[in-house]
Amino acid sequence: MNLKAPLKLALILCLACLTSFASACRRGATVPDKSSTEYRELVSTFYIGVAALQVGDDARAEQKLKRVTELAPTEPAGWADWGLLALRRREYEAAEQRLEKARELAPQNGQLYFLRGLLESSRGKSAEAMAYLRRSVELSPKDLKALYLLASETERAGGEGSDAEAQSQLEKILAAEPNALAPLVEVARLAAKRGDSETLKRTVARLGERANAWPPETRAQLDALREAANAPDTRAAATRVAFLRNLLLSDAEYRRSLNAVKTPPEIIAEPFTRFLTLESPPSTPAPPDEQMTFNPEPVSEAGTEKWNWCGAVSLNGEGTPALLYANGREVQIAGGAKLSFPGGKTDTPPLQHGVLGLDYNYDFKTDLALAGAGGFRLYKQEDAGAFTDVTAQTRLPASIANAAYTGAWAADVDLDGDLDIVLGADKGAPPVLQNNGDGTFKEIRPFEGAGALKDFAWADLDGDGVPDAATLDQEGKLRPYFNERGGQFRQAALPEMQVWALSIADLDNDGSLDLVVLQANDSVTRLTYREAVGTWESTEITRVSHLPDNVYPEAQMSNLAVADIDNNGQLDVMWSALSFTDVWLGDQKGAYKRLGQQAEARLFAIADLDGDGRLDLIGLKGYDKPVRVINRGTKNYHWQVIRPRAQETAGDQRVNSFGVGGEIEIRAGLLTQKQVITGPLVHFGLGTQEQTDVARVIWPNGFPHAEFELKADQAVLAEQRLKGSCPSLFAYDGEEMRFVKDCAPWSPAIGLRINASQTLEVTQTEEWVKIRGDQLAPREGSYDLRITAELWETYYLDHYALLAVDHPRGTDIYVDERTARVAPELKVYTVATPQPFAHASDEQGKDVTEVVRALDGKYLDTFGRGAYQGITRDHYVELTLSEDAPRDGQLWLIAHGWLHPTDASINVAISQALSEPPHDLSLEVQDKAGGWRIVQPHLGFPSGKNKTILIDLSKVMKTAAAPRRLRLRTNMEIYWDALAWASGRPETEVKTERLEPATAELRYRGFSEMSRAGRSAPETPDYQRLADTTQRWSDLEGYYTRFGDVRELLEKVDDRYVIANAGDELRLRFQALPPVADGWERDYVLIGNGWIKDGDYNSMFSKTVLPLPSLGQRYYTTLPARLEDDPVYQRHKQDWQDYHTRYVTPQSFRNALRAR
Repeated sequence: MNLKAPLKLALILCLACLTSFASACRRGATVPDKSSTEYRELVSTFYIGVAALQVGDDARAEQKLKRVTELAPTEPAGWADWGLLALRRREYEAAEQRLEKARELAPQNGQLYFLRGLLESSRGKSAEAMAYLRRSVELSPKDLKALYLLASETERAGGEGSDAEAQSQLEKILAAEPNALAPLVEVARLAAKRGDSETLKRTVARLGERANAWPPETRAQLDALREAANAPDTRAAATRVAFLRNLLLSDAEYRRSLNAVKTPPEIIAEPFTRFLTLESPPSTPAPPDEQMTFNPEPVSEAGTEKWNWCGAVSLNGEGTPALLYANGREVQIAGGAKLSFPGGKTDTPPLQHGVLGLDYNYDFKTDLALAGAGGFRLYKQEDAGAFTDVTAQTRLPASIANAAYTGAWAADVDLDGDLDIVLGADKGAPPVLQNNGDGTFKEIRPFEGAGALKDFAWADLDGDGVPDAATLDQEGKLRPYFNERGGQFRQAALPEMQVWALSIADLDNDGSLDLVVLQANDSVTRLTYREAVGTWESTEITRVSHLPDNVYPEAQMSNLAVADIDNNGQLDVMWSALSFTDVWLGDQKGAYKRLGQQAEARLFAIADLDGDGRLDLIGLKGYDKPVRVINRGTKNYHWQVIRPRAQETAGDQRVNSFGVGGEIEIRAGLLTQKQVITGPLVHFGLGTQEQTDVARVIWPNGFPHAEFELKADQAVLAEQRLKGSCPSLFAYDGEEMRFVKDCAPWSPAIGLRINASQTLEVTQTEEWVKIRGDQLAPREGSYDLRITAELWETYYLDHYALLAVDHPRGTDIYVDERTARVAPELKVYTVATPQPFAHASDEQGKDVTEVVRALDGKYLDTFGRGAYQGITRDHYVELTLSEDAPRDGQLWLIAHGWLHPTDASINVAISQALSEPPHDLSLEVQDKAGGWRIVQPHLGFPSGKNKTILIDLSKVMKTAAAPRRLRLRTNMEIYWDALAWASGRPETEVKTERLEPATAELRYRGFSEMSRAGRSAPETPDYQRLADTTQRWSDLEGYYTRFGDVRELLEKVDDRYVIANAGDELRLRFQALPPVADGWERDYVLIGNGWIKDGDYNSMFSKTVLPLPSLGQRYYTTLPARLEDDPVYQRHKQDWQDYHTRYVTPQSFRNALRAR
């Protein structure tokens, strides 16, 4: 062992102790005063930087954290977080400089030594890592993560006594946390490895005490371990412990204990969220405004008529909401339209949810759905605030349109991007009006067992990213329904209780949305689903005043609402019945205290009616008089309104207009809040915070988006971005790694829905893509190729090979890079130098010859955008061959371009509408009479970005009498860069050599910066610039391949594959060949085989890595209950011991803003 580095490091650590006093003296000189402008700027900059670091905006984090070190150069937290950013990006020299600066400023902080230990461990310097980690443990003996990493490094370093020392360090963790399952398993492994029979038996016995809830195969593995532990030679038991550990990775309790001692690899370590020398701002809400009052004001526009319902609706998604009031005959918009209400023969007035505002047709104007005793009516908002009754256009049968209803609620039940309408039937299960996207609706009933609805809620209750449902019927029965995706729901068991009112909120600010209910026993209760144990946790929040028995029926009609009424940063609870509303204000500790004054109205809605940033109440006074109950606060706390808004341009519609069903989580300093999106305006109280550092939106389709530096006391727009899907191929070209194109596996994702009931058949797992000779150059004797997972996908990578193709100068080679019903032949095509067409025009007659003449990044884009991403109107490009094009022999159309694809959710949406589905490319030729006929249908489409497809023109163009024109037609978003013709040269000699990977390494890299040259250009990744290294997506849960050497898994096509996650990178090196001979040129073909699964909510089984794909299997319609039941696992069990030992969940994504 090299002793010089450890001795030098030991000297540094000793000096650190001697310099701590001097460092403390220096700090006082340059710390900004808390009351200064500089301090406020520092606090703001620091927390924006931390938020950017956590949500994955590395460029912003770099800028802000660097600025922190300039504003407060003696504050260690800024240097530490800036160093952590560099460490995550593998910029080790920068990380060392920054972390060392932080350590010099705070030499007694154990966490800083832990970060230095992590850095040295990442660089493979175990001795240095252990020295830092030992010092970290000395300074922070309760830091379990430092102890765990020290144990790992000690074992990895080897040497005499290293295993015993590592075991001792793990036993210190158990002394502090006796129930820590993950360290307990590691103690058993090391004891077995060392032959420590006594410790092994004792530890196995402790594991046995925890095994009752384990699945059968895990208990069986424990039995095998127990038997091995009793053998004379216990070292064989170490293998059994490893088997047990891998099985336990799927256990929530084990993962929780592991996370307590080991940060996920993509995070590396948690950032500092508090200053180390400066005073940090409070992390709790401000004190409640206990002196606030409510002033009821009559709605003058309502006149003297009696109204039984009132509410407020944002008609355009911005500005002050409009007041509405209704009775059994009509709905009146204050100062606007008057609509007929379906009250039936007796003019029965609407119940609490009888009037619903929603944008059902994606025009960003709020429409109105009315549900009453006389049926259902849908009113479309036109321009200038007018409304049109479009109920007849919905094509609903009379049995649905004219049935009696208790209310209407908006939810994207099938997750296809538009809002459906849930109706409260007078009796029986609630009908759901499935929005077909074209103004028509279809009745479905996904909530089996639900009774006549009183209330309905739509939000993610189990933390898997997908909105779930909760129904409350007229008898007080509450039923949660977990969303199984694809329009399927599973009823979840709840403790027996009778419930009169329902809401959804994150009352305890833990990042989980809870059911908030009023029980018949007067208890306001928070119900939290705990995924780890599969049960609901019940916590009483407060109790309401008991109503006299003679008004008990009115109690059943009570209303429960949650909002931050006083803007202190903690949600408040409101209960309304009869003609009053009680308010409980949340305080700094999350406790609730009843406000002294009741609001003198029955509550129907909450909105800011006067634009002062405080939420007002809208209700009825005396049962039939609409009133505004104006909020008069006394503390002038700050506030923020977020206006979520989907892409308003054509060619999207992946989420509903205002993101209903999604979530917004904000953080101001350390004050973090989450709310579900229920409409166009989402209001947050900020207390004393002067801005929102970050607002993170999780759209209803699972896509994240963050907005930063939002000034308080204003509304802010948050727009959704577009998405795509592909694995990215990079090659070293002699200068740097550059993006080449999408690569295998690109073929249809397993479980990809083409409509609500069918999935696309997987017909092709092997794909070939060309790499031009100028795109790949040897480096240190090897060809360097890298495949990255940039998007929300899981890859199953079975095999890669590189084909070098030498061909005579003056010829070119291609492979057919398309996806089609009949897969293209996998071969190399040799052609003469391609030539441009004499003329090209689009379907409108526009000359586009120059656009498609050369491969120059200028794309043919004259067909506009359709309603959905990936599909547009029918369009074609008409091509005229030049006179010198041959009439005999092979003739090829060579088309270079890219496809902007649909996805599973879009396919479901399109299949519901009456619009034309996507149709792939077809080739048409002109006949002698001047007409056009299809000669080659179903030609497929380019397989992603920068692809070339070949179409054989030999038969259709060889006759002298035939016109020399053809059309390439589709309604898909296919953008052509260059279109050319070429003569085939099948007789030309080419020399090919197939190369297998010399090395194959899987590692975590993160996500590339994306850019696009224009609207019609593809979005391409830049290898040299990392956008972030955090968990960007709500990853599919399950076992993935561990990082390191994976070449064995790629040797042949055999269902033994690399399972790669988003953010992973596969590095392939192939032995370089000698230079090409004079007069010849060399291009390459990457041959790949594998599968892909998209995280899209409408893809089959998009929540999990299972089911595992297999050669010859064309459809994936069944999810195995356990990994052990999967046929691929059963054939290759050993791979789940040697390779697939990394278990991934989306928890880091879900809790990105939460300090862990």
